Amino acid sequence: MYRLICFVLLALSLSGCSAVGSAVDDSKKTITYDKAMWKYETAIRWVDFGTANSLRRLEDQSAYTPDLATLQHIKVTSYTVKQKTVSEDNAKVQLAVEIIYYNDQTMKLVTIIDNQTWKYDPVIKDWYITTPLPPFK
Repeated sequence: MYRLICFVLLALSLSGCSAVGSAVDDSKKTITYDKAMWKYETAIRWVDFGTANSLRRLEDQSAYTPDLATLQHIKVTSYTVKQKTVSEDNAKVQLAVEIIYYNDQTMKLVTIIDNQTWKYDPVIKDWYITTPLPPFK
């Protein structure tokens, strides 16, 4: 009887460790997601499109590649996440971001919605964006 109780307690503690391990993994994913998002948002806000572009990993290699020289006239005034959808496995995030900006040559204020897809890479344990930079004009 004593061995049975010990076995049951051991089995329960091991299953608890597994659940805790999973929670810790999700917590680490959240922390790295927050860091990647902050880095991307800050780069966009401060017109550092080279840094923002470095967080991209395009799934369609023929997709738009920005002309960073042309983007030097863009000034971002607002970057607001309007909608966020997280996958069940916490490895993919869909964002709808409202960006308000102007081109310092035309001085016209423009509002766009940038639909972003972020994915978690378990090998490097970090997030990357799969969509192009916002379509600034």
